[in-house]
Amino acid sequence: MTVTGTGTASAAPDLAVVSMAVEVTAPTAEKALAAQHAAADALLGALRGQGVAERDVRTDSLELSAVYEDGRGVSKLTGYRAAQSFSVKVRELHRTGRVIKAASDAAGDAVRVNGVSFDVADARPLRAKARQAAHEDARSKAEHYASLSGRGLGRLVSLNEAEAADPRPLTVSPAAFAKHDGVPVAPGEIEDNVSVVAVYELR
Repeated sequence: MTVTGTGTASAAPDLAVVSMAVEVTAPTAEKALAAQHAAADALLGALRGQGVAERDVRTDSLELSAVYEDGRGVSKLTGYRAAQSFSVKVRELHRTGRVIKAASDAAGDAVRVNGVSFDVADARPLRAKARQAAHEDARSKAEHYASLSGRGLGRLVSLNEAEAADPRPLTVSPAAFAKHDGVPVAPGEIEDNVSVVAVYELR
């Protein structure tokens, strides 16, 4: 007999991931890069000042591009845009708002906060709970079907776990932090889902 079991587990977030960037436009590539470097240095200094560890700040992209203005069918070079984006992990949730504010104050008009998501630092315990729930669900179904068939449930022949995605973080708009010196309570919970296919013998 083949049955499918599904299991869900949830946990409160213990990690915030802030996506932010610095972006500067200047008449020349050299000036744009210099201004971008200065803004990035200020932002990174503010993060260090808020206790964010070096390992928790990652550069996601670094770019320099020309800026054109279209007029009367003709494109005219007006300057250069330099940008650098970062992913910042904040391991103390209540400090998330302060971290964002400090970085914004330091980098000024150059800073961009693109989003905030809440997650769990270690997803393994959550996955283990979801697996246990899926296994129990599969066995419960098998026992029920065996009973309906007037048979006894035999040994487990095989068990396969379907490919599962990592637990999905909760995303919060940057606007949620606009009026807070500290982060509001993280909404909801992180959920993980596991599906297994189990084959049992019938007696």
